[in-house]
Amino acid sequence: MNAIDPSLFRSLLVSLRSLPTAEPELLEQVVREVTAHLTAGNEVQSNSAPVDRVALSPWQERRAKELMSSQMDKGLSIARVASECSLSRSHFSRAFKKNTGVSPRDWYLQMRLDKAMGLLGESALTISQISLDCGFADQSHFTRVFTRVVGVTPFSWRRSMARKRVCGAD
Repeated sequence: MNAIDPSLFRSLLVSLRSLPTAEPELLEQVVREVTAHLTAGNEVQSNSAPVDRVALSPWQERRAKELMSSQMDKGLSIARVASECSLSRSHFSRAFKKNTGVSPRDWYLQMRLDKAMGLLGESALTISQISLDCGFADQSHFTRVFTRVVGVTPFSWRRSMARKRVCGAD
């Protein structure tokens, strides 16, 4: 492994000292990224090939999914989820996709659509209320996304679920 250039630490120290004390989140993010970078640099195999550290640890995957589930009806950025997992946004996105097979954005969207389908099929809530409860900006946005992913409008999907319940009750 190559030695770490001490000038990196000197320039980092100068930058950190110039930060106003009112920005602890920024300082925390800088420390996390430097730590992640140094940790990744220290993990080398005997043949000097980097270790495949792209996957999330179990606690990181669990924390990410819990956060996305609990914040479904609010705005949530992938950067915030990554920060909660002590990772940069890009590293988190790659690792999440390796663990789950889909990007965090797609996983979050599918989770919101699954909740919406459950509400459409099981509740009497309006489509507008369901769209807000599932974190969409408005009914129009929800309808566009739902139709693109599911293939039918939320209204048509709800109607088909009602028919299935009636036919299944016979």
